[in-house]
Amino acid sequence: MKKTRLLALVLALSMVMTLFAGLSIAEEKPVLKVALTTSSMVTDYEDNYFTNYLEDKLGIEIEFQMLPVDAADTRQKIALLATDVKSPDLPDVFVVDNHLTTEGILSAGMNGLFLAVEDYANNPEAMPNYNAIPADDRAILDMASTQADGHMYSFPAYEPETWNYTPFRLFLNKAWLDKLGLQVPTTTEELKQVLIAFRDGDPNGNGKADEIGVYGYNGGYGQNTVAALMNSFVYWNNGQLNCGLALDESDYDTVYAPFTSDAWREGLRYLKDLYDEGVLSASIFTDNDTNFKAILNQEEPIVGLTSAGSLSNWPNAKENKNFLEMQLIAPLTGPEGVNYTPWIEQWPGQEMMICANTDKVDLAIKFADEFYDYETSLIERLGIEGTDWSRDPAQLEGQTNAYVEVGLTDSVKILITSSFWAENQNHTWRNHGPRYTSLATFLTIFDITNGPFNPDDPTQLNGKCYEQYFFNRPEKLLPMLKFTEDETEENLDALTYLGDFVKQAMAEFITGVRDIDNDWDAYLADLESYGLSQLIATTQAVYDRSK
Repeated sequence: MKKTRLLALVLALSMVMTLFAGLSIAEEKPVLKVALTTSSMVTDYEDNYFTNYLEDKLGIEIEFQMLPVDAADTRQKIALLATDVKSPDLPDVFVVDNHLTTEGILSAGMNGLFLAVEDYANNPEAMPNYNAIPADDRAILDMASTQADGHMYSFPAYEPETWNYTPFRLFLNKAWLDKLGLQVPTTTEELKQVLIAFRDGDPNGNGKADEIGVYGYNGGYGQNTVAALMNSFVYWNNGQLNCGLALDESDYDTVYAPFTSDAWREGLRYLKDLYDEGVLSASIFTDNDTNFKAILNQEEPIVGLTSAGSLSNWPNAKENKNFLEMQLIAPLTGPEGVNYTPWIEQWPGQEMMICANTDKVDLAIKFADEFYDYETSLIERLGIEGTDWSRDPAQLEGQTNAYVEVGLTDSVKILITSSFWAENQNHTWRNHGPRYTSLATFLTIFDITNGPFNPDDPTQLNGKCYEQYFFNRPEKLLPMLKFTEDETEENLDALTYLGDFVKQAMAEFITGVRDIDNDWDAYLADLESYGLSQLIATTQAVYDRSK
């Protein structure tokens, strides 16, 4: 009898142990190893709202391998990993915060570090969220991710915003105009006359001839004012894409160099005229960001016209005397009716790659696709709903923004309610990772942390900027192009030095170091020495290939 009871007890214990073992197996989650470029403003990645959100939604555990904060260090680390693509220590997924160059992604992909993912990206069953992106935007994502060998090795982030397309915004000192009884100029000739009046009329009223007519600097985000003004003569993107090459407007199919055109020479003549009149500062070509902000924020305002992409150039702009004297004006019309502005296409940044050697490809693809979910992209960008942002109808009632006011959208749908983006936090990965949010969505967002929208607030310029700048570009622009390694090598000098040389020569023509008439042929010869013709021919071939 005792033996029978003992046997029953043993069997019962065995069943309990088997049950618990089964539960343990059932509860075990797959682990995805993620190499992530870190941000110094994220306080914790393990105890992080976005990490927990992804783990819970996908039923996984994320094991982090931290990549450096610095972009160059990340590139070096990835290049080192590419030397042993079969290493068992490689992660399943790389999240690199757009730190890798096009050439680096292509090289790592062709060498077997990154998985070619175009078959997954084009499969609605494998990536339903990615394939739900509207066709026009999806085409931009695909183009940006497709390398010169025809493969996609990365998943991009795309968050177009109207404000970011046109950073070369012109700001003119309206207080000086009013004091001198002048009207806002609309043409380059009218601007010249206004600047001469600024020079001679002591508009800041300090009894000194210290007014700077045109100021800026050759760098930053939209601060190159001479580039903004050159676009009243010919479209030029300040060399920020494809070395400044563009499509000829006679057919929008032929690649050419705007900085070799007759219109460019006329633009140089105009800018040199401003320089000779003493109303365009030569320090535009030598100053840096620190100098720029210092001049812009003198105790006594001294700048008549500048260009800037961000109002942060005027600290506390809403109460900054220098900024409050300024008015956003439209691009000026040149003598031939041109009134373009440099258009900075918001090409998707390449954020995530999958290791070709992973044994968890399907899980990694599912992980990548999750980032394109509408809610997930909002969380990644805006933080915790209910804490950092809100869609609560009670909070939205009566709210408006600059885009609603100019009729671009019918209502505000999302309120930003915290300033976490400017603070150390553990709510998100600080936008590290692929994502998609449409332009239409961004039009419906308003940051309420500084109070409700006030149409009289001089810093609320998004709507005005859209009206004055958004359509001031050629009908068709040369897209971001991908060279093969051989094409890059063949054009290395041009790709490395040509953009800087054009800006240097521009400064020399404007300040008189080079003569616009007598030294023009020598300038063209210098461009050839950098390989301009070869670059144009290659760019044309790559453009034709991309079509």
